[in-house]
Amino acid sequence: MPNSENGGEERAYILHAVWFVKPRGAQRYAEYLEGASVIAEKYGARRVEALIPVDVIQGDFKPDYVYVTEWPSIDHFYRFVRDPGYREVAHLREEACTKRVHVHCRRPSTRPGEQSVSDG
Repeated sequence: MPNSENGGEERAYILHAVWFVKPRGAQRYAEYLEGASVIAEKYGARRVEALIPVDVIQGDFKPDYVYVTEWPSIDHFYRFVRDPGYREVAHLREEACTKRVHVHCRRPSTRPGEQSVSDG
């Protein structure tokens, strides 16, 4: 969906899934989020939702923590990760996690299986 306050660029959503180093990775990740969040806000980011997985119903995906961030555009996200202030706190994330998955997502204009004009 185009973002009128951002020259028509599409908002970007990043799905973050992380697996913590035991036993203190969660605490270290909280330190990372505290530092990174202040910097991310400068680029227009907001956390949409944060979740702790309870049970795997189907498949092989059991991170310790999952959250979604919204950005004015994907360019804003990439400028954030290049920010010198972010680079100073990024090591906390590395120390906290054994594995990380970050997925760039967008809101669909229709339900899966339904075709919109923009989907071709």
